[in-house]
Amino acid sequence: MTPDARLDTLLARRAEFRGWIATRLGGNHADAEDVLQHGLTKALASAHTLRDDERLVPWFYQLLRHALIDHVRARHAASRREERWANESHSLARDNAEAERIICRCIEPLMATLPAAQAELIRRAELNNEPLKHIAASLGLTPNATSVTLHRARTTLRAKLISFCGDCASGACLDCDCEASTTQGHIGR
Repeated sequence: MTPDARLDTLLARRAEFRGWIATRLGGNHADAEDVLQHGLTKALASAHTLRDDERLVPWFYQLLRHALIDHVRARHAASRREERWANESHSLARDNAEAERIICRCIEPLMATLPAAQAELIRRAELNNEPLKHIAASLGLTPNATSVTLHRARTTLRAKLISFCGDCASGACLDCDCEASTTQGHIGR
């Protein structure tokens, strides 16, 4: 049989082959078409190895099995890469969020000048991201009372930061570069 005749024989059974592949891919006809195209390409490239034309269809099914296995492996590998990428992206986003929380070095010494309850509340709510209702429960307060106390503590700390750091504190106090944080000379104000 000539190569063109072999191809015509395979193309005549195209729907049968595509259906066979689709059932193995859970009904995904688009992927089945891709696998079939890949199989036909391989068949054209290696048709010279077929010695018995009577074995053309079984030989092609074997070729399709290998193409199907390659396709499934490639999909699984792509899925694992995407999952790994998503995990790494999530991890990087979390690391970036933590990096953005590098706050002014002046805060810790200034927090020491606050009443202990206010300093603890700011530390737990703002620096440790503890939920307000958990803080309130542990302190024996209502969430509303805790929220008011936290607001007052923030206001007091903000005033101390502006007094101590000046213009630097008017922003978000991230990546502090104020001179006061390096000298630490007049914190007790």
